[in-house]
Amino acid sequence: MTPRLDRRELLGLGVSLGGLALFPRCLRAEPAAAGRVRATVVLIHLVGGNDGLNTLVPYAHKRYRSARPTLALGREAVVPLSEGLGLHPSLRPLAPLWEKRQLAIVAGVGYPQPDFSHFRSTEIWQTAQPERAPTFGWVGRALAERPSASPLRAVALAREQPLAFTAPEPTVATLTDFGRFRLPAGLEEVARLYATSGERTGAAGAVAAAGERALALAHKISRLSPADGPWQGPLGEDLRKALSLLEADLDLEALHLSFGGFDTHAAQARVHGELLGALAQNLALWQARLERAKLAERVVTVVYSEFGRRVDENASAGTDHGSAGPVFVLGNGLTGGLLGTQPALDDLDDGNLRFTTDFRRIYAALLRHAWDQDPAPVLGDVTPLELFR
Repeated sequence: MTPRLDRRELLGLGVSLGGLALFPRCLRAEPAAAGRVRATVVLIHLVGGNDGLNTLVPYAHKRYRSARPTLALGREAVVPLSEGLGLHPSLRPLAPLWEKRQLAIVAGVGYPQPDFSHFRSTEIWQTAQPERAPTFGWVGRALAERPSASPLRAVALAREQPLAFTAPEPTVATLTDFGRFRLPAGLEEVARLYATSGERTGAAGAVAAAGERALALAHKISRLSPADGPWQGPLGEDLRKALSLLEADLDLEALHLSFGGFDTHAAQARVHGELLGALAQNLALWQARLERAKLAERVVTVVYSEFGRRVDENASAGTDHGSAGPVFVLGNGLTGGLLGTQPALDDLDDGNLRFTTDFRRIYAALLRHAWDQDPAPVLGDVTPLELFR
């Protein structure tokens, strides 16, 4: 006898795999598909506050050298980009991407009245709402503005969902292990009920069809394996998974990864160099693997941190919480090169750099380019940065 699935039973099948809901939130009509995105946005958060002055280095400035007697990098050490500016030597693997204009560096990125709390500044970056208490994340609001029938639109490689991905609709999942998406024992009957009810009309049929799609997607993810290759450390492990998700052609609109350790209050030189070295090696491999998989035209990678560090080093040969810093953008179709203006070292705000580019301008450019979306409903009156050709 074929099992029946009535309305009450449908509402009772509220299960999820890895955070992926197996049916719509309620029995309303499903939204029309938004269509395939132009590019997946991959966000990498350097957690702790990356020292921008020793990332994009104003090596020729006297104030830089005097402010950092043990941490300053000289002309002979940096990877030169332009007169007076260079990259930390550990970032040398990114030089070929810079030369091919597959790397853009936005200088002096921040926001008005900077907050030096890790928690609050991360909230601001991930909601793009500096002037108000957080609601939904900026990616979550963008997804809500482009309704889609897809059961999964974004994935965070994390145990907890980043605030950037909080959204009105449950179309975002967190992932640490592909195996989390396997159907738990005892839910085989749920899958059969979805399958036998998919041809029914009305709300019950719509929910069953959505459940079938979600189960098929979960099954596909559960069979993935992280990409092989000489990846380095925790960031490399997450990029391996991210690459597999992209190669699976799930039409994801966004991915979010985190890479920690950048709160360098003491003995910064060695730790920061190692962190930037791992970042550069992994990003260079990431872009090469995207090219090999013919995905480079469909992926834009953004590397950001919640704030920079103060100009002067402290008594522990480290740096304390500061304000503006550089943002790296990788991908094809970029204008490339150095964008924005390096903050002046002779016009500080209580020892901190004054931001020259509002971070929301980067987000606005991503919305326009990657998702062909008007940024105004998501970000307000923000002029997109000219990141893309």
